[in-house]
Amino acid sequence: MIRAVTLDFWNTLFVDRRGRERERERADLLRAELTAAGLTAADHVIFDSLAAGFQFFDEVWQREVRTPSCREILDATLIHLGADLPVESREQLTTRFEELLLKSPPDEIPGAAHMVRRLAESYRLAIISDTGYSPGRVLRAILAEHGMLGYIDHLYFSDEGGRAKPDKLVFRDVLERLGVAAAEAVHVGDIARTDIVGAHAAGMWAIHFVGINDHDAPTSTADALTRRLDDVPALIGDLTCPGCSLPGAGRRER
Repeated sequence: MIRAVTLDFWNTLFVDRRGRERERERADLLRAELTAAGLTAADHVIFDSLAAGFQFFDEVWQREVRTPSCREILDATLIHLGADLPVESREQLTTRFEELLLKSPPDEIPGAAHMVRRLAESYRLAIISDTGYSPGRVLRAILAEHGMLGYIDHLYFSDEGGRAKPDKLVFRDVLERLGVAAAEAVHVGDIARTDIVGAHAAGMWAIHFVGINDHDAPTSTADALTRRLDDVPALIGDLTCPGCSLPGAGRRER
């Protein structure tokens, strides 16, 4: 019997369609701080350095199974840029980078808030999300703005917990806080390498949402796959039907 559902944040509840706009804003903020410090850099150099910061993030994420903080990403960007900004300037840039998401927020995926409310009627809920520039405190504000935060029993963000998906200990820590066994929980997410593999490693069921990101759909090993969040409650019911196999043993689609 399923007693708890854990949910990814990005491309499962929210989708970011303003990434390029936000990157330009980061470039403008960085340029302003460089100017204040008496430094200059061509636009293409600034954008190349921001790209290097993201590459640093991705390499650490995959190598160390953790997500670097916004400050670490910024430091990597500045190293590539060859710029040494004062500590106060770095702190100010970090805060502004972190909070840009509140200025140009992501879009709620159709059906997300409705799904969360429906699931909360029957299950304990948690968020398990890896973070990038925007830390958990900012993502909490987004959830609250869309009326979802009050339905969530526990929130795990990688910048706060210190580990990232697919580390099975991340999932098991959340299950312990929810007070449920792994076989009594299902995770819903969009990335096979992190969401599906991590949930299965922890002994959980996994539903692959491919309505936004369907890159992994053809080879997904999830127990169920869907393009519509409205179908998630029914899919959870199917997972607990008489004669169902164990988590990771098969796949259903809607």
